[in-house]
Amino acid sequence: MIIKSIELKNIRSYVDETINFPLGITLFKGDVASGKSTILMAIEFALFGLGSEDGNGLLRFGENNGSVKLRFEVDGEEYEVFRSLKRKTDRARQGEGYIVTKEGKFNLSAGELKEKMLEILGFNEPHNPNAKSVIYRYVVYTPQEEMKVILFMDPDERVQTLRKAFRIEDYKIALENASKLLQTIRERKIKLESRSHDLEEKLRQKESEEKSLRDKQIELSNRQMEKRTVESKLEKIKKEIDEASKEKGELDKVETTIMYLKQDIAKKDKEIEEIRHEIKKIEKKISEKLKPPIDRYRSMKEPTEKTREEIGRELEELTKQIEILQEKKGAVEAKIEDYRLIEENKICPTCDRPADPEEYKEKLNQKEDEKKKTLDVLEKCKKKKNLAEKLLKECNEYEQAQEELQKLEEQLKENENIIKEKSGKIKELSEGKEELNKKMEEAKKKIKKMEAVSIRLNELEKEKEKNEEKQRKLVEATASLETTIRTIEGKLKELSEEIERKKRDQVLAENLGSYHIWLKDFLEPALENIEKHVLASINEEFNEHFQRWFSLLVEDPRKDVRIDEDFTPIMEQDGYKQALEWVSGGERTSIALSYRLALNTIVRKLATNMKSNLLILDEPTDGFSKEQLFKLRDILSEIGCPQIVIVSHEEELESFVDHIYGVENTGGVSKVKSS
Repeated sequence: MIIKSIELKNIRSYVDETINFPLGITLFKGDVASGKSTILMAIEFALFGLGSEDGNGLLRFGENNGSVKLRFEVDGEEYEVFRSLKRKTDRARQGEGYIVTKEGKFNLSAGELKEKMLEILGFNEPHNPNAKSVIYRYVVYTPQEEMKVILFMDPDERVQTLRKAFRIEDYKIALENASKLLQTIRERKIKLESRSHDLEEKLRQKESEEKSLRDKQIELSNRQMEKRTVESKLEKIKKEIDEASKEKGELDKVETTIMYLKQDIAKKDKEIEEIRHEIKKIEKKISEKLKPPIDRYRSMKEPTEKTREEIGRELEELTKQIEILQEKKGAVEAKIEDYRLIEENKICPTCDRPADPEEYKEKLNQKEDEKKKTLDVLEKCKKKKNLAEKLLKECNEYEQAQEELQKLEEQLKENENIIKEKSGKIKELSEGKEELNKKMEEAKKKIKKMEAVSIRLNELEKEKEKNEEKQRKLVEATASLETTIRTIEGKLKELSEEIERKKRDQVLAENLGSYHIWLKDFLEPALENIEKHVLASINEEFNEHFQRWFSLLVEDPRKDVRIDEDFTPIMEQDGYKQALEWVSGGERTSIALSYRLALNTIVRKLATNMKSNLLILDEPTDGFSKEQLFKLRDILSEIGCPQIVIVSHEEELESFVDHIYGVENTGGVSKVKSS
C-alpha cells in the first residue's frame, strides 16, 4: 500500500485540510499538540474505522459532522475510501462510508468497509468492526504511546499475531483441522463398520427371495398362458354371437326395409334429375360469363420486366435530378443576369465597385453555354420521367388485370369443383340405389336362415358363460400371483439397496482406515516439522535484523539483545539477563524501534499477499542521542521501504528525509505546510 493523499474535515484540530503523500521518507514536524499524530490517527480511521474507540476523540469539538477521505494505491491500482463521523446527542458515531475501486463506487457499512480493506491489503485477521487491525499496528503503524508495549506482551498472544502477519498460521490451522478430521474419521469408521456387520446374512436372504421370485414368475407365466387361451376362445365366441345377433336383428328388419326401398329409389331418381339441371346452369355460366374475360386477360402481355418498385425508384431519382437541374438552371440564370447588369451598368452588383464589361463577356458566354447544356439535360430527364410514369401506369393496369384474372380463375375453379361435387353425388346416389337392390335379394335369403341362426345363438350363449367363469378364476389367480411377485420384488429392491449401502459402507470404512493412518502417521508429523523449520528460519532472520539495528543504535559492547523462540525480546549485559523494565528510556526505545523495523522488513519479505510497502513511525526516537538520530538514517536506508512517514519534533531528522511538512496549530486549528 502506498498513500497518495488524505482529506480531513472537522477531525480533531483540523477543519478542512488536504495532505499529499509522496514516495520516499516524509517527516511531519511540529510542536507538541500541533496535530501531527492526528494525521496518523485519521489514516488508521479511514482504513479500519473507530474499532472500540469513542468517536468523540476524533470529531472536532463543537462540530456535528466530520470526515476522512484517503486515496491510496495497491499493486498499481488506485482506491479511495471515505468515512464520516456524526454526533448524536453526546456521542460521535461512524456515519456513511464508501470505497471507490476500478469497478465503481460502493456504499458500505463500517463493518463492511473494514472487511473490504482487510481483503484489499491482504491482512489475515478476523473482520471484527469493534477492533483495530492488529497486523497494521504490528507491521505498519504503532502509536507513540504503544511503541514499547510490544516488548511486554504475553508471548502466546505475540506469537499468534506474528503467525498471522508472517502468513504461516495455516500450518497450525491445518494441524487443528487434521486433528478434528481424525476424530471425525474414527467416529465415521466405527459407525460404518456397525452398519455393514450383517452384510453376509443380507446376501443369503436376498438369494432366498430371488429363488422364491423365480418360482412365482414361472407359475404366473403358466397361468397367463392359460388365461390368454381362454380369452382367445371367448373372444371368438363373442364375435360369433355378435355376428349371429346382428344377422338375427337384420332379419327382423328385412320386411320393413323392403317396403321403404322403392320409395328411396324414387327419391334418389328425383335428386339425380335436379342435380343434372343445376350442372347445366353452371356450365352455361362458365361458357358465357367466365371463359371470355379469362381468355382476354390471359392474352395480355407484361409491359416490362421491371418491378413497380424499380420504376418507382427510377421516377424518384429522375425527380431529384430534375430538381437539382432546375436549381442549377436558376443559379446559372442569376449569374447571367449579374454579368448582364455589369455590361449595362459597369458596376459589380456584389461589391458596388466599377467593373470592366469586357472581362465578363467570356464568363457570360460560358454561363450561356452552361445554361443550354443544363436545359438539354433537363429536357431529357423530363422525357425519361414521362416515359417512366407511362410505364408505371401500364404496369398498374397489367397488375389490376392479373388480379381480376385471378379472381375469375378462382370463380371458374369453384364452379368446376361444384360440378365435380354434384357429379359425384349423382354417382353416389346411383350406387346407393344399386346397393338397396342387392340388400333386398340378400334379405330374402336371410329369412330362410332365421331358424338355424336362433338355435346356434342359444348354443353360443351357454358356451360363453362356461368360458367366462373359467376366465374369472384365472384372473383372480394371476392377480394373486402378481401381488405376491410385487411384494417379493419390493423386498428384493430394499435388500439390494441395503446390500449396496452396506458394501459402500464397508469399502468406505476400509478407505477411512487408510486415511486415518496417513493423517496420523504422516501428515500431522510433517506439518509440525514444516512449521517448526519455517518459524525457526524466520526467527533466525528476524533476530539478525533485530541485533544488527540495535547494535547500530546502541554502541555498547557490554550490551546485547536477541529474541527467543517466542519472539520475546531479551537484553543482556555482560552475559546477564536484564529486565526490560529497568533499562534506560533510550535503550528501551532502541529495542522497540529495532523490533518494529525487523518485523516490518520480515513481513514485507515473506507475506506476499499482504499489500503494504508503507512504514509509519510516531515519535520513534524518544530518548535518542544525536548520534543515534543520525544512525537511524542508515537503518531506514537499509530497510528500503518505498514510503516511510515519520512524525517527530526532532530537528536532526530533517537532514536525511526526502520531504518535510510543518504542522502548526493556531487558534485551535491545525495547518500543514510543505517546508
